[in-house]
Amino acid sequence: MEPRKLISSIGVFIATVTGIILFVTEYDKIKKFFFPENQVISLPLYLFSIAAIGSVICYVMYSLYYREKEKHAKTKTDLINIKSLLLDSERLRLIDFVTGIPNQVKFKIDMENRPKELFHLILIDLDKFGVINKKRGFQKGDDIIRIIAQDLFIKMRRDEEMYKLSYKMEESFVKRVYRKYTGGDEFIFLIKGPQYEAVGFITRVQKQLSQLSKREDVLELDYKIQFHAAIVPLYPNDTYDLAYDKLQRAYVQAAEEKDGMRVFWDSRVELDYYKSHSFIYDNARKEFLVNS
Repeated sequence: MEPRKLISSIGVFIATVTGIILFVTEYDKIKKFFFPENQVISLPLYLFSIAAIGSVICYVMYSLYYREKEKHAKTKTDLINIKSLLLDSERLRLIDFVTGIPNQVKFKIDMENRPKELFHLILIDLDKFGVINKKRGFQKGDDIIRIIAQDLFIKMRRDEEMYKLSYKMEESFVKRVYRKYTGGDEFIFLIKGPQYEAVGFITRVQKQLSQLSKREDVLELDYKIQFHAAIVPLYPNDTYDLAYDKLQRAYVQAAEEKDGMRVFWDSRVELDYYKSHSFIYDNARKEFLVNS
């Protein structure tokens, strides 16, 4: 019970008990005061009746008010809890459950709600990652892909976004017994700005992954983190389906090289920026086999 309601109830109880005691001990005086001789009803009795009825009504309304207030408070708390659960559910819907970074659903939402400016998309596919799954098991593969994703994600800069591509369902039921989903080694990056921003970004990613390959938990797997990638422009009017298809087709060009890291970007666009940003493109060519 709330303090106010408790104090009010105690006050009513004390007043009632006091009234009963006075009525019993001073019965004759009270009778004479309220019922003088030869009068059906006196002014004091009338006023007292009005006050008593008003007090009872006030107390009843007061009790009903606090009862409804308590119900409202509980309803409000339940509503807050439901909203919190819905927010948690929405977050889970937009987060990849293995890596903990935004997934392809979130990528599609961001694509549809992006500012009408020039962006670039980058698709990265880690090379020979399936070897870890085959030799050390899918649990170890999940651990390593999580390390890679989190290391890249926490070092993202302003105007850079990272997403995990959706897992692909296995066709073999036997494989699904051990792992519900396969794949999981492809990432998409959304980079704001001209092509040289994306080229500089992919070079920075390569350096990060090179350092990550030296970590003990990665070294023990005898796995050198390498990738193939594609960079394509994302124009203001490009739809999600158009941009994704363009990115996939560009990646096919990069994936033709099997023995080294290859990154595909449009050399025609490069000509517009090479003169003022030649060091970015030259550094990228030192790191990658470029198919442009």
